[in-house]
Amino acid sequence: MTKKDRIQAARLKGFRDYLPQLMAARLEIMDTIRREAALAGFQTIGTPALEYATTLLGQGGDETDKQVYRFTDHGDRDVALRFDLTVPFARFVAEHQNELSFPFKKLQIGDVWRGENTQKGRYREFCQCDLDIIGADSAAADIEILATFQRILASIPCGPFTQAVGQRRLLSALIRKLLGGLDEGAETPALIAIDKLAKIGPDNVHKLLTAIPGSDSGGARALIELLVSKDSQGDTDMHIVAGELAGDESSERELKRLQVVLDAVRASTVGSHGQVRLDLSVARGLGYYTGIVFETTLAGAPGIGSISSGGRYNDLAGRFTSRELPGVGGSIGLDRLLAALEEMGQVTSSVAKPIFIAVATDDALSYACELVQTLRRADIAADIGMVPKLGNQFKHADRLGCSFVVTVGGSEAAARTYAIKDMQTGHEERDLPAAGLVARLRS
Repeated sequence: MTKKDRIQAARLKGFRDYLPQLMAARLEIMDTIRREAALAGFQTIGTPALEYATTLLGQGGDETDKQVYRFTDHGDRDVALRFDLTVPFARFVAEHQNELSFPFKKLQIGDVWRGENTQKGRYREFCQCDLDIIGADSAAADIEILATFQRILASIPCGPFTQAVGQRRLLSALIRKLLGGLDEGAETPALIAIDKLAKIGPDNVHKLLTAIPGSDSGGARALIELLVSKDSQGDTDMHIVAGELAGDESSERELKRLQVVLDAVRASTVGSHGQVRLDLSVARGLGYYTGIVFETTLAGAPGIGSISSGGRYNDLAGRFTSRELPGVGGSIGLDRLLAALEEMGQVTSSVAKPIFIAVATDDALSYACELVQTLRRADIAADIGMVPKLGNQFKHADRLGCSFVVTVGGSEAAARTYAIKDMQTGHEERDLPAAGLVARLRS
């Protein structure tokens, strides 16, 4: 290829590469999630990255719809890349409902895509690790989701974290009572504004709320004061909320259930790094939530934002089936969590250091390959020299961080022996029998 035919190597904005050490940490976190999910009875599924646009659009709200990567495929179909794993899961459940046993507990780990503004820890392609329970509208299901995410994060070296829990139905009831006669469809912008309370502050949220047609300025101020008022535990003051919603039977039921959920999750996570806080200003931007919602932040990386979030979505599957299939679930944003661990200096995983087999002469290659396979069958990671000159092979082994280099040449192949060098100390032994190689390395 001529110089003029070459192009500059460049990544798209919002996408990232993973070098081996970071990828190893990524895979370790996935393994932790899979292990904890399996212990709790969650089953792993997979869904396509590409869906019909009609499957995805209209479920995350107008802002999310604008971020969807949508195009016409070669068959002239209107398709889109999934922006989360929850909406495709609702389609999955509707298609396979006769093959599943409900309540169905699901784990899915996969990439999603959103064309949003990038910032620290926020990418346009990112991996979500989702846990969902569908087919149960109960406090037990809510508890199981929150507590399982608590256990997962407690198993990852991310330090202290806070799981802030809100409740969309209670927040909606407060909006309807305090903001006055909102125009039809105005509740969603009110929820979006309230969800920004921690980021932009009460005064700016008040401006957003009073700009909504039909909103009452005094009511907006009262709503904000209620949401920022905390009890001695740091929770949204339930007594004030209960007073505002007294006489509303539906809200009173939701308050009782929410208290049961909070008490149970706190009891099940005693001694972990995680704490649970009631925060009714947590609204979550996606439009399909109908009950509890939650966001989790790390004390050591406050600028990263939420690394785990979710909630209850009782009406989502209704777009695809007449069967009632209430659900609750959440997600760990793996790439944002990794960004937080990098910021805190907690990416400690290292790439496996194999035993390196150096090949001194061409006539020893077959013998060297035999030794490599012997080690791998014994579950010992092994690599082999693939470049000329023994000195270059030793340099490569050193760059890889290999602890030991086994060297074989024609004489070793004939005698079925080997030489071994400790790369840390420089100590070398020769003419060792190949039959004892595995035992030698394990010792």
